[in-house]
Amino acid sequence: MSLRHENDDGRAGEACTILADLASETNRLLLERLRGVLWICLVVFGLFALADLRDQTGGLVGPYLLKVFQVLVALAALDVLRRPRPLDANARIGAAVIAMIYITTATASGLRGSYGSSVVMLVVCCMGSAMILPWGARCQLATVVAAALALLANVQFVDGSLAAIAANHSGLGVAIGLLGSVYVAHEQDRHRHQRERVASRLAGQSEVLEMIARDTGLSEVLDALTTMIERQATGLLCSVLILEGDRLRHRSAPSLPESYSRAIDGIIIGPNVGSCGSAAYRQKPVVVTDIARDPLWEDFRELALSHGLRACWSAPIMTTAGRCLGTFAMYYREPRGPEADDWRLVGLAAHLAGIAIERSRAEETLAASRRKIEEESHVSSALVRAGAEMMTTLNTPLILERLCQLMTELLGCDVSDTMLRDPDEDVYVPRSGHGYSFEEWESFRLLRIPGRAFAGLLANLRGDAPVQFKATRVRTPLSARLLAEYGITVSMYVPLRRGGNLVGFLSAAYRGRTERFSAVQERIARGVGQLAAMALENARLVEELKSASQLKSEFVSTMSHELRTPLSVIIGYADMLADDPSPDERVLMLNRVRRSSRELLEMIEATLNLNRLEAGRDPAQIEVVSVPALFEELESEFAALPRAAKLALHWDAAAGATAWTDRRKLRIVLKNLVGNALKFTAAGEIRVTCRLADGRCAFTVRDTGIGIASEHLPIIFDMFRQADSSYARSHGGVGLGLYIVQRILAVLGGTIDVTSELGRGTTFTVTVPSVEAAAEPLEDARA
Repeated sequence: MSLRHENDDGRAGEACTILADLASETNRLLLERLRGVLWICLVVFGLFALADLRDQTGGLVGPYLLKVFQVLVALAALDVLRRPRPLDANARIGAAVIAMIYITTATASGLRGSYGSSVVMLVVCCMGSAMILPWGARCQLATVVAAALALLANVQFVDGSLAAIAANHSGLGVAIGLLGSVYVAHEQDRHRHQRERVASRLAGQSEVLEMIARDTGLSEVLDALTTMIERQATGLLCSVLILEGDRLRHRSAPSLPESYSRAIDGIIIGPNVGSCGSAAYRQKPVVVTDIARDPLWEDFRELALSHGLRACWSAPIMTTAGRCLGTFAMYYREPRGPEADDWRLVGLAAHLAGIAIERSRAEETLAASRRKIEEESHVSSALVRAGAEMMTTLNTPLILERLCQLMTELLGCDVSDTMLRDPDEDVYVPRSGHGYSFEEWESFRLLRIPGRAFAGLLANLRGDAPVQFKATRVRTPLSARLLAEYGITVSMYVPLRRGGNLVGFLSAAYRGRTERFSAVQERIARGVGQLAAMALENARLVEELKSASQLKSEFVSTMSHELRTPLSVIIGYADMLADDPSPDERVLMLNRVRRSSRELLEMIEATLNLNRLEAGRDPAQIEVVSVPALFEELESEFAALPRAAKLALHWDAAAGATAWTDRRKLRIVLKNLVGNALKFTAAGEIRVTCRLADGRCAFTVRDTGIGIASEHLPIIFDMFRQADSSYARSHGGVGLGLYIVQRILAVLGGTIDVTSELGRGTTFTVTVPSVEAAAEPLEDARA
């Protein structure tokens, strides 16, 4: 509470500073113009003194004494106005000096026996002072009264009667001029105060917007907003209610009684629920000029009147999409209706409140998204690590041992173990564990636990979701005894499957701690369990295939297919992490994971393609292929892959070029050639073109890479061969790409040629039949 008051005092101080600056500027302007007027008066006094010298009709002593007096007054005023004083003090001094000048001017005219010049001069001076001196209507009225009295005395002294000035209606004109100057000064003063209010309002608005931009808390922003609006009108009390579902919740009302704010907190909106409830329901402003009589306040009348509230105007706070966020209300302690400026205040307040609330909710959503991203990042990192370690091990005991270590490290739990089912005896046997002491594990690994002891657990493990238990709630005597014996307080179990069949389960447990595993930990455990199941399956396949060398081709195909799934999972998680705005080191590391995973996937795909070709299970499907469309597809695919920043990849196909070939196989050929070019080109460009010539589609892949030595060109199309072993070490690969390209082109009736210059680049040229070449056979077939 005290902090809020301190903030309110600070904002009030800032507002006072703004108003003080405005007053200071007005004071400076007043002093500047008063000094100018006094210097002009001094010049005029001198000119009139010279005129009096030339006029010898009357005595000069009286007028000259008055001139001297006027000069002394003006000089004294100039000296006084040099000293710092408040605006009101300077205005009063200026008014007194100007009044004195008016009186002495009229007196001088009387001594000359005339009043016409003084009438004109004083009316003009009064109008001029009203227009140029920002001293307000009161000072102007004081000087006008002085001028009017002086003029009346002047007329009376010269003519002996005031009837003379009224005879030709000149008195009415003088009166209108003098009163008009008061009106002008009043309007000037009103406009000045209006500018000050606007400046104060703009300053408050800027302050609120700055607080929003600084991500200040919503309550503090709304308190600042209501305080700023309350400063714009005397007796104004403001409040902000936020709509949550169908209820309005109190959020800010620094000047309203706290008991009143608590009483209206949580009211359900409706068509006749006070001002705020009705405004939120109708989504338009609701004005109640007298709470004591308005039917909208029937249910809350006594509450409002008991707190001295008599008028309430409420406006809905709307989003740009037309959704109501809450209400902004303005209260008064006397019955009254809104004026035009009040509506502007309400509109400004509702608009700023809407910005603040939307920004706050956006920040909350963003914070939730950040937390979600952090969770996803944590889960993905854990699964990438688990996948990398699981996929590099093809020995079942090592997989199970590493699996338990990973579970304790990734989940931060105390112990982990795996239990696998022995189908011959229908018992579950501990196969690996981590976190147990040597003596505990030696006794634990000898257990043979009947399947019926895990009947409840196995029923819950039918899906993939992990299952958690607290040791105090386990009802099976054997399970409860085992948990107590090894100090397990909370345990989580993940199914291990093989080919869809449950073969065991993986557990993670706390010792002593009683909190549940979090949702993030459950997701990690579930992913690790799935990866473990795949790794175990892979290990089983490897072990079986080692004893069956005659099934080599089937082994390659099966392993490739089995490995593609976990690798695709790893790449998917790596892609998600690459989009996360994480630190540079994490992004760099994950980019390496993704790049290495893609390279391994390409090698697997190459192995699959080779296996199909060798087995003769991949016949060509000849069709009309649009080369520009194929290029567009390949360009999009390669654009998503990482490559050197200084390397450009261009695709250029002849308009309307069509090939008569197998689209999928042609795509593999071009992907392999462009992939090789990307691998061996660090900078420069790679250009892929297609031209029609002699009934053939000629595809050219030209790069500016390292090139190939002439002595190596004859062997680059051999299986498992690359131009140089150093290239293999630097750029990776198993040397199947060009061999597969050559085999596919042989099936398609195509050709491939290569030219290269070491250090300057390489050009591969591939030809396949075009549609024009196939047109004649097609026509013959139709005939």
